[in-house]
Amino acid sequence: MNFVDDRLDVISDEIDVFGSGVLGLTIKCAKCHSHKYDPIPQRDYYRLAAIFKGAYDEHDWLMPQHAGDGGKVMATRYLPYVMPGATPVQLMAEEGKREAFNRDLDREIGLVKAALEQKAEPIKKKLLDQKLAQLPPALHEDLRRMLVTPPDKRNELEKYLAEKFERILKIEPEELKRSEAGYKKEAEESERQIKLLEFRKLPEPRIRGLWDRGVPSPSYILRRGDPASFGRLVGPGVPSVLTDGKTPFEVQPPWPGSSKTGRRLALARWLIRPDHPLTSRVMVNRIWKHHFGTGIVKTLANFGNTGARPTHSELLDWLASEFVRQGWSIKSMHRLMMTSSTYRQNSTVTPVLEKMDPENLLLSRMPLKRMEAEVLNDTLLLISGRLDETPYGVPEPVLVRDDGLVTPIETEKGMRRSIYVAQRRTDTPTILENFDLPPMSPNCVERNVSTVAPQALHLMNNAMIHKLAEAFAGRVQKEAGADPENQIATAYWLALSRPPTDEEKKISLETLNRLRTEQAKQWLAKAKAEQKAEALPAGPKADVSPKLSAANTEPQEATSSALSKFCHTLMNSGAFLYID
Repeated sequence: MNFVDDRLDVISDEIDVFGSGVLGLTIKCAKCHSHKYDPIPQRDYYRLAAIFKGAYDEHDWLMPQHAGDGGKVMATRYLPYVMPGATPVQLMAEEGKREAFNRDLDREIGLVKAALEQKAEPIKKKLLDQKLAQLPPALHEDLRRMLVTPPDKRNELEKYLAEKFERILKIEPEELKRSEAGYKKEAEESERQIKLLEFRKLPEPRIRGLWDRGVPSPSYILRRGDPASFGRLVGPGVPSVLTDGKTPFEVQPPWPGSSKTGRRLALARWLIRPDHPLTSRVMVNRIWKHHFGTGIVKTLANFGNTGARPTHSELLDWLASEFVRQGWSIKSMHRLMMTSSTYRQNSTVTPVLEKMDPENLLLSRMPLKRMEAEVLNDTLLLISGRLDETPYGVPEPVLVRDDGLVTPIETEKGMRRSIYVAQRRTDTPTILENFDLPPMSPNCVERNVSTVAPQALHLMNNAMIHKLAEAFAGRVQKEAGADPENQIATAYWLALSRPPTDEEKKISLETLNRLRTEQAKQWLAKAKAEQKAEALPAGPKADVSPKLSAANTEPQEATSSALSKFCHTLMNSGAFLYID
């Protein structure tokens, strides 16, 4: 099998990601041939591919088995060191900590398995007796002895019986679950605990890295992009349209005597040259889009002839130069934009502004922007007090439920931020998928923002959202006490970062009182039904209604349920979902 074609596709994806993400240019179209009106010829495409060939060489690809075993296999060829300045003693100490941590988890797993096995023993005995009853009584004693004897210690008779009857007498886990409903529930819970404990185990120290591995194979222009049709030999270089045509692309080893090509280092240095502002323009345009919903150049990945013109070219140039002046600090650029008077505007549309700037191209008002999928998920967890803020570590597993929904698994502290949740193409958490989390194939230049029914249905009906609403209500009760006005104000501050207006406060109080009354009626009806079912004596002393009237309060369950529904409504509001 020839894997070169697949490897060239990987390199093509890398160039596509680099072009659209870093340069803001569409380069992929030059792979097969030059275009008459395109300033990037086919030659430049393969010169760029030659830069990456120091690490991505289709004829000298790193095999999977070389990458395994924690980097121990052929480590001298592929990994010059594990970590800067690490001594063997430090590495051994870290490895010892990892092994001790995993041993503790193995011990916990063993306890869970032992407890489940103990509960399964009487059920196994019952099922085994049923199966033995169908066989001749003379064999029962020998068969029981055979089943408890390890395979390597069985005598000839036991081996014969095992060959004939072991498969019939073997009791599968699913058979145990089918036989006892109570055991099935306990077994599934134990399996969930074991899965969580297994996932928490620390893996062998590995890194996913990319590095030059010596002199790469020659680079050729591929006619029509065909891997079997070689054209002219080319060297590493950058798109000629982005150079002055005089200064050559210089490639030097990273340090004297190094066997590395230095090609990617030369590319990195070229990207941040003072006379090459394209990189900084593309980056600040993306940051601007993140905050204001639309970039100064609307086509984020296309700064070329077919892309959109900048709406404020002088502003883009100033931001790009300021970005470089501040040491390419993304945090500083976020601070600069978010503390500007433009960002701090409200989104109110007035007749005057609508007439002067109908499309808001001049940013006469703050554009409404819905929270991204990860931000929405994290915010729901944050306001409910269920956000586990533990940083770093391995990805948290997801649970594929019987109804097809995919949810993150809850830890002792809650649920972790979306960035730490494991994401697979087939098992994307449902809330992230519904709110437009993009598939990275190979990358996402700009997210789609859709408004579809599953989004509203998820926030209204999903069990996890209702659970978070209950936690949100519990947090509000804890911080605000029993006063409804304080509860409403606290809920608004937590969810919207502002107090309610007078009109919102009035409507919220009416809603909360109505919900509390409805929930109290339901609670009383349920209590009466339970009393009737238990055949309690009737009469005024047995009725809970007089108790309620005498205390002049609703049951605690009704109050909590009403506040939970109010918090759930707030979580579904446009004011919560949109940044204005």
